[in-house]
Amino acid sequence: MERSLRCVVVSALWLAWLGLLPGTFAAALVTGQGGWSRFWWMSSAALAAAAWINWLWRRRDRLAPACASIAAGMTLGMLADLYGACKALRFTEPLTMVVPLFALGHVFYIAGMLTLARHRQLTIRPRWSRAFAIAVVLYNLAGLALWAALVHPSDDLPAMHLPTAAYTLFLATAAAVMATVACFDRRFLPVGIGGLLFLVSDGFLAVRLFQDNWRHLGDLCWITYGIGQMLIVYGVIAATWPRTIDEEQTAV
Repeated sequence: MERSLRCVVVSALWLAWLGLLPGTFAAALVTGQGGWSRFWWMSSAALAAAAWINWLWRRRDRLAPACASIAAGMTLGMLADLYGACKALRFTEPLTMVVPLFALGHVFYIAGMLTLARHRQLTIRPRWSRAFAIAVVLYNLAGLALWAALVHPSDDLPAMHLPTAAYTLFLATAAAVMATVACFDRRFLPVGIGGLLFLVSDGFLAVRLFQDNWRHLGDLCWITYGIGQMLIVYGVIAATWPRTIDEEQTAV
């Protein structure tokens, strides 16, 4: 009964995410009206709720700290989205709050994924350290290349150039951790893809903020970001979901 309830709740939250982001994004494209965007930050709330519910049901087993870290990372992302979307809450330029919130969120993502890797005994495999180092270098180089191409040459928001460069390192490192875990455990493949999409979405966001939304490419930041976050949250839920009753009991 409890397993069935879990499925119902997390499925309902996924459907809520589907309606709040992909559904309204499609509606905005079809109708040409931008008012649908007011619903987009709410999709992050649905994902944060799903992540915390996953922790609630695993709070007594060995994966609880990892699930809590993922939920905390998603919650910080939700708060950043809320601050960026709701003008009534702002007391400073949006990026000065959004960037630190997302950066701290990535710290929690890194901690959560490394904890999962240790529990899956991935970190003791012979090639783990080498693969992890290569992924960190490649993802950080890719992130900094995007920053150098899109942010550094821009005259817009000059005070945020260096902070966004530092933030890129947090984001790229989190995505690299997710990619490494996915390479060693295919159950986490959606999480690895989600981390990559998160990096891509920030490239689109840089186009929107620093390149005057060139050819409206920046409008894709929300959909790539939202899908990336969904894959991270639900990828972790699926990968840590007990397959059988016996597996669920032994996890405690």
